[in-house]
Amino acid sequence: MNKILITGGCGFIGSNFINRIFYKNAYEIINIDAMYYSADENNINKDIRNSKNYKFIKGNICSADLIDYVLNNYNIEYIIHFAAQSHVQNSFEDSLQFTKDNILGTHTLLECCRKYGKIKKMIHVSTDEVYGESMLNMDEKQKTEQSILCPTNPYAATKSAAELLAQSYYQSFKLPIIITRGNNVFGPNQYPEKLIPKFIKLLKENKKVTIQGDGSNFRDFLHSNDTANAFEIILEKGVVGEIYNIGCDENMGYTVLEFAKLLIKLIKHTDNYHKWIEYVEDRPFNDKRYFISNKKLKDLGWNINENFNTKITELINDSTTSNKISTEFDNYNQNANEGYPNQISTEFDNYNQNANEG
Repeated sequence: MNKILITGGCGFIGSNFINRIFYKNAYEIINIDAMYYSADENNINKDIRNSKNYKFIKGNICSADLIDYVLNNYNIEYIIHFAAQSHVQNSFEDSLQFTKDNILGTHTLLECCRKYGKIKKMIHVSTDEVYGESMLNMDEKQKTEQSILCPTNPYAATKSAAELLAQSYYQSFKLPIIITRGNNVFGPNQYPEKLIPKFIKLLKENKKVTIQGDGSNFRDFLHSNDTANAFEIILEKGVVGEIYNIGCDENMGYTVLEFAKLLIKLIKHTDNYHKWIEYVEDRPFNDKRYFISNKKLKDLGWNINENFNTKITELINDSTTSNKISTEFDNYNQNANEGYPNQISTEFDNYNQNANEG
């Protein structure tokens, strides 16, 4: 069975991928996560957590000693690097932490993989925000994988820098790297700082949704099932050295205001939108739109299978998700260290202790 290292696997997209790929019975999964505020090991299905083919390690990828240990101890062959600080608003307030985790963490991982020398394929997960904003006029083409990078916020800048490091390790050291750039994602297990779960949470608590600026910014959202499927296809069929956009089809986008109105209609059953909307100060810079081409990924056989309206309705009606959203701020990590049979968050510490005693 192939050994795959997932970084950030207790987060939103990483956990959805693990919950999909595990049942293919093709990989033994080793999941490293620093367990920051938005991570929860309970995002991983319980039967997976209890399986001998799943290992969880609580740790930060900025630790070269940890990465070296994991690569060599588990004979890792494949990597999907999800781990990142990803909330744009936080990057305006604590940009240095984004530099540390997104750039230094990625560089540490790359260097350890270079020295290890046994990686068959590594997928570096980036974002459509590295392109900067797309124009709203109909004359501009979609951003393709060859478009220039023009990040407009600290988060996007750190992801751009991490990409360039990854590309340099492919060119200089022949590290078998693939880069992905994805649209926004929604679905189960998403922390309620993001737009869709945040709006659902507020409305279910009879509170107004808060819109930064005038709400005219366009956003495209893929369901987590389609995103997980994209990573599975790229892992199986993606060409080393290539970049793949994971994006919506044309005309799938909404403005933030339109998202708010849709959720108000579905949850509050009213057209009196103004009663449930509060406009707040905008970000220092807020991209108008991210519009990326998904043709290259579709050429690998990927398609969008989930219907946005259907999945939004399911997310609203799902009692488990609703309870998760309403309580997550207070107890997001309460059960992170319950001691599942295959949780080895202390194994590396024990390894170091024994090494020092020798």
